[in-house]
Amino acid sequence: MLKKKFLILVAGLFYAAFLTGQSVERTVGNLPMISDVKSSLELATGYALQDNGEWISAQNRLPYKVAEFNRSSKTYYKLGSDNFELLEIRDVMVKNELYIVFTIQYKTGWYEFPILMELWHWQDGLNYFVFKASKLKEAMPNNVDWDQPYCINMDALCSGILIDYDMKTLNSTIAYNIQRTIEKGSICSHNLLIAVWPVEAKGMQLTRFRLIQVMNKKKFYTPYLDEKNRDRLFASNYYEADYATFRAFIRYDEVNPTLVTTDPKTGEEWFKRGVYNYRAGNYAQAISDLTEAAKYCPFDRFFMTYAYRANARERMGDYTGAMKDYDLAISLKPAEKEYYSAWLTTIYNRGVAKFNVKDMLGACQDWYTAAQMGLQDAAMDANIKANCKNYTFTAPSQLPTSTSNLLTGTEISSTVPNTADYRRLYFEGMWKYQNGSYNEAVQNLDRALDLKPDLAIIPSIYSYRGASKLKLSDYRGAISDFDYCVAYMGSGKADNSILKTVYYNRGLANFFLGNQTEACSDFQKAIRNGLLDQESLNFIEQICH
Repeated sequence: MLKKKFLILVAGLFYAAFLTGQSVERTVGNLPMISDVKSSLELATGYALQDNGEWISAQNRLPYKVAEFNRSSKTYYKLGSDNFELLEIRDVMVKNELYIVFTIQYKTGWYEFPILMELWHWQDGLNYFVFKASKLKEAMPNNVDWDQPYCINMDALCSGILIDYDMKTLNSTIAYNIQRTIEKGSICSHNLLIAVWPVEAKGMQLTRFRLIQVMNKKKFYTPYLDEKNRDRLFASNYYEADYATFRAFIRYDEVNPTLVTTDPKTGEEWFKRGVYNYRAGNYAQAISDLTEAAKYCPFDRFFMTYAYRANARERMGDYTGAMKDYDLAISLKPAEKEYYSAWLTTIYNRGVAKFNVKDMLGACQDWYTAAQMGLQDAAMDANIKANCKNYTFTAPSQLPTSTSNLLTGTEISSTVPNTADYRRLYFEGMWKYQNGSYNEAVQNLDRALDLKPDLAIIPSIYSYRGASKLKLSDYRGAISDFDYCVAYMGSGKADNSILKTVYYNRGLANFFLGNQTEACSDFQKAIRNGLLDQESLNFIEQICH
């Protein structure tokens, strides 16, 4: 099942975070009851300074400091010095005080023959830390000092490491550990420190962070907390994510539970309680609360009232009701600019709902519509690439442009911005390249570039167009495109993972033109950027021995 991008609202502003709909696992006896997932972080770029003086990056992992390890084809080294697949936050009441369950899901494994490093066996790992909820506000305060790194001791109550765990019993396992720690008064063996560095760079607001897992003894973690060592916290490696995304993950409590009344009397109070119950996994109550909110102005015309209710209905298995609420939410296009991205996300979420009921055409139509109207979301792009290859998108002739809605049965026609068409053209060009239609791929990618696409996608467009020209033996044209691709990588918005392919392909173009020195230089750059394909490495060794 595809994941959705849900939105949290508070005081008229929304904060984006990835939330899942896993139900609360009720434990036995007097064990603490751990909540549903409150927020999660799925993507971050890991950076590491290698021993050759060059920085290298990778998605969701920290490369090794030893450059030779990063060039290795061995599975062990591909994991990096650290990696994660998903970071999640849940909450739990411990002695009438709110605590956090912070989990780190990652990939690990072992070799059956460790000396030879042969026969690798994959395993799923999860580390968890339980600490007071107030610590999250220290890790991400209301007002941050930009470009000033700091480190927070989360002072874990208990922690644990699970290998090949069962998600069905995860909450119970952690709850037993919490209870056992309280009863015995024991001190957990490992502690968590969160180092944060908010930066403003290249016109963007970013968060660089480290999750430092150390032995829970002062002599081990005190040096990280010393102010004189702050400049060293990020000297050799760190993860990096968009500031707003990381803040939404850490400060999931922006929707303050203390503002939720047990006796709502206004539309705002019903709405806030509905959102809170939805986030807590109480979907039936959330539907009831949001239905009451919809009786009051302006929540009867507020798209998020129906977007949240649609999500809750879908979680309850009411797909017919969910689709009606999605339709209604989308018809209520907000006039305020700050809500536009959230509204586009609702269109994307409706596509996910259609996907989950096997309506592939409907799903692709919604995803393309959201993309063309300006939504920039990695999950959406991945879904389009994976599931909409043979789908022909038709721009909708009618889309809501104001608060006119399905309640009155009226819609106002709107033209989808042509300037966003580059996404469709890019995907079509990519698929045509993959199917061997190189001339058509070049034509699509030419048109995509003519529409002045966003900086984040320009390198990929040049990469595919260069690869198509390479296949057509237009080697000089290919080199020109690869040069542009490398140049645009300096924007700081692109995915550095494509560099290894770009350098390798540029090396091939130079090789076919007889430029031996330039070819080998490009091949070495490809290797430094993570090229691990053994066939390619064998070819490079033959050419550049």
